[in-house]
Amino acid sequence: MRRRVAVVSTWFPSAATPTQAPFNLEHAQAIADTSVVAVTHLQLGASGPIRSEEYGGFPVTRIPLSPRHPLRAIRGLRALQRNATDADVVQSMAFSTVLALILVRPWTRRPWVHAEHWNGVSRPRSVGALWTAFSWLRHALRFTDHLGGDTSELTEVMRRFAGRTPTEVIPCVVENPRPVPESRPEGIHLVAMGALVPRKNPLLAVDVVSALRATHPGVTMRWVGDGPLRAEVERRIAERGLEDAFTLVGNVEPTERFAEYEHASVYFLPSLQENFFTSAAEALSTGVPVVAGAVGGFTEFADAANSVIVPRDRMTVDAFVAAIEKAYETFADVAPETIALPIRRRFGFEALSAQFDRIYSQY
Repeated sequence: MRRRVAVVSTWFPSAATPTQAPFNLEHAQAIADTSVVAVTHLQLGASGPIRSEEYGGFPVTRIPLSPRHPLRAIRGLRALQRNATDADVVQSMAFSTVLALILVRPWTRRPWVHAEHWNGVSRPRSVGALWTAFSWLRHALRFTDHLGGDTSELTEVMRRFAGRTPTEVIPCVVENPRPVPESRPEGIHLVAMGALVPRKNPLLAVDVVSALRATHPGVTMRWVGDGPLRAEVERRIAERGLEDAFTLVGNVEPTERFAEYEHASVYFLPSLQENFFTSAAEALSTGVPVVAGAVGGFTEFADAANSVIVPRDRMTVDAFVAAIEKAYETFADVAPETIALPIRRRFGFEALSAQFDRIYSQY
């Protein structure tokens, strides 16, 4: 009989929000290679009835939890308890899920593994003053049986709050279904993938492209993603006269994102904070070198062999222009598969499935 795993998360995609935490769906898909998976999506702050549906090939229970509706919240926690008790292992994802599961932990004594991706765990100040004040809640991680962070940097921080709980790196899945391209486009053609929010620094990206145009008139950039800064970014593009060079693509389906990297000779995102930096790993899996700031644990795989990383305290227009030019020149004669294959082997479904199976087998 196959092991039953209850995947529980406060962040999980749906038909209405397919781009919400696709990395959690991908972890569930890796787990499903050796186990039977059922998903419980805790929708914090939402109202309405509990819903059961299928998404991504999994049965998904959507449970709204809101303090404004205490009776519904109690019913939701009971449903969470039942789902966890019906499993052999509980696999949680996203820190807020830990706080919810603690409420039913006394009645669900199943092995509990938690995988974390949130930069708020490693760098509370990057989220804001309110979370910084309550970041002591990270001590809740010690109630789990096994912990994983998506980078070594995040994992080291988690160990400080884990007590005796075993902790290891559990990276995101990067399963690129497309063949590695034989070549990259000629000229400097950039792509970025991320929300149009301050943390991703899209306005700086526009200024970098504007500066590059002085010596590389054919430079282009495609930004895949959307968000509250879109109007401001559009204004900046118009001010710099880049309407024909800087394209705001908007959101794309998760299955379409790998094709976007094939438009690029360099992946460039001047983000202010990242953990695993999934989009950078996806670009590398396509054979595209990365330019970014040293703002997270992803530099353990984005290194001099495939990337140009700008020091955190030097993330200026001039520094990024120089880094992009260096990346384009350095990797021009490096075959895409030389960059792509190590990433595909390290982070593909097969590697992650084996890791989850090894962890669960301990319990």
